[in-house]
Amino acid sequence: MTDDRMDGHQKHMKRITAKILCILLTVAGTAGLTLAQDREFRIGFQASPVFSGLRSHDDLIVKNGGNLGLKLGAISNIYFKNNISFTAGINLAFHEGGEFLYEIGGNYLPNSELSDPLLQTGDKPLPDGVRIRYQLQYLEFPVGLKFRTEEKGNITWFAEAPTVSLSILMRGRGDIESEDFNYPQENIYRDLVPINFFIGFGGGMELAISSTNTLVGGLYWQRGMLDVTRDKGYRAIPNPDIIPPYIHDQENSRATIGNLVLFIGILF
Repeated sequence: MTDDRMDGHQKHMKRITAKILCILLTVAGTAGLTLAQDREFRIGFQASPVFSGLRSHDDLIVKNGGNLGLKLGAISNIYFKNNISFTAGINLAFHEGGEFLYEIGGNYLPNSELSDPLLQTGDKPLPDGVRIRYQLQYLEFPVGLKFRTEEKGNITWFAEAPTVSLSILMRGRGDIESEDFNYPQENIYRDLVPINFFIGFGGGMELAISSTNTLVGGLYWQRGMLDVTRDKGYRAIPNPDIIPPYIHDQENSRATIGNLVLFIGILF
């Protein structure tokens, strides 16, 4: 796929995302008017920093740092009782992921559209100790159950568990770096799994600032349940008894994402 076609594909995905956001916000607003007759329904927005990292199940692929990301989106609460609500929303999550250090080099991005073909050419295109920072953008559809305390003054405490999110990968970039080279913002989308599921829990505080508006702050933990990478690459293990002097061993990082979310939002 050429760069022009890839750019066109990404622009098309952005247009689809914008349409989905508009449709869901319209549906949420309509549902709010209907449900308000029987129970409390509130909608709002969040802008939440995310501290994200990757975990590998391969001892030769080592976690080497995390990412600071951001979640932007719409949130809603449907209260079945004064202290229990169903939550749902739609978010764009930016810059999730983290960095891996690959102790043994090889070809870890065989399907990606990289700017330099040498990164994918030969028996060992990436050297020992190469680092790849994964930067992922997801379109998320989270749902959960929220349990609240009685309001005291203007403050209500809450816990939310479980939270479950269907996440669709919209964009995947990688910084590929070693002692000899640095390739930032490479397109690695084709070596990533395009869908993920997150499960988690959290809690925090709601602060009523007026009769209709409430600030929300909290801390959430999320764990991705699926492998982020397709695991189609290989490590090149030295073996002087054969020509070329490498054994290709398929990598199996089974990389999963963990997110610590500092939730910041407002309900109307």
